[in-house]
Order: sequence, then C-alpha cells, then structure tokens
Amino acid sequence: MTSALMAAMGFSEADLEANRSGRLSPAQAVRLKASRQRQMAIALLLFFSLVIVATALIYMGQRSGNPILGLAGALLIVINAVIVGTLGRGYMRLGGDLRPGNIEVLAGEVERVLRRGRQRDNYLIRIDGASLYVTKEVFLGFKHEAPYRLYRGAHSGLLLSVEPLG
Repeated sequence: MTSALMAAMGFSEADLEANRSGRLSPAQAVRLKASRQRQMAIALLLFFSLVIVATALIYMGQRSGNPILGLAGALLIVINAVIVGTLGRGYMRLGGDLRPGNIEVLAGEVERVLRRGRQRDNYLIRIDGASLYVTKEVFLGFKHEAPYRLYRGAHSGLLLSVEPLG
C-alpha cells in the first residue's frame, strides 16, 4: 500500500524519513524550487502578455474613439492584477515551505470522498480536520477509514509524503 502511494505521489523512503524529522529532503526541496520557478515564469509570461493586449485595446479605443475598447483594456488590467496576485501568492507559499521547520503533520483516519462533477470527478482526502484534493492515483492508494500520517507543506498545503499507521 505504501509503495502504491510512493509511486503515485513521487516520494521515496528518504523523503519520508526527512519529513518525519520535520524537514524537506534534498529531492523535495529541488521539486519545490522547480515548481516555484515554473510559477514565476508563468506569472511573468501572463503578466507581460496581458499588458500588451490591454495596451493595444486602450490604444485602439483611443484611436477609433470607441470607449468599449478602452474599457475592455482597463478591465483586462484589473484581471491581470488578480491573476498575477494569485500566482504570486502561490509563489510565496512555496517559498515559505522551503524554509526549515515548515512541515505540517496530519494524523488520523483517512476519509476518502469522491465528488462527481459534470466534466470531471474530484478526489478528496479528509484527515485530522483537513481536506486535501488529490489525484485519482493518490486517492486509490489510500484505504478508507484507515489510520495514516500525512506530511505536507505548512504554507502551500502541498502533500509531500504519507505513511500508514498500525
């Protein structure tokens, strides 16, 4: 059962041992840094793309005297700020997880909850008062109402490793 979760989540015995002692393993730190860099690259690309489109809309609106184009450009600037702010928050949360001592431990019985949707299903794990969305593979790796200990990033809530209890 643990090997199925290890494969589905991509963690090793060394990762689990490091998490038990309240720290990230070197491999986990590398993965979090790569994810953080990817988020920053996406945020920058999205920011500059939306700024160019918003600028073009505002310019075309002024040139043609069309206030709707100018309003669309201004609205795009607001949307850009919200999207980049959200991505920035994720970047900072991952940064918080990279600092020492930011491993959260959840222990107790796992409740598996499947939420059927129109377009896709959502897989939810509940443990120790926390709810975590996981992939189908991770969801299937857990045994319903069995005791587990989960290790996750304290700021991002990113699931790092799992071990069955008992």
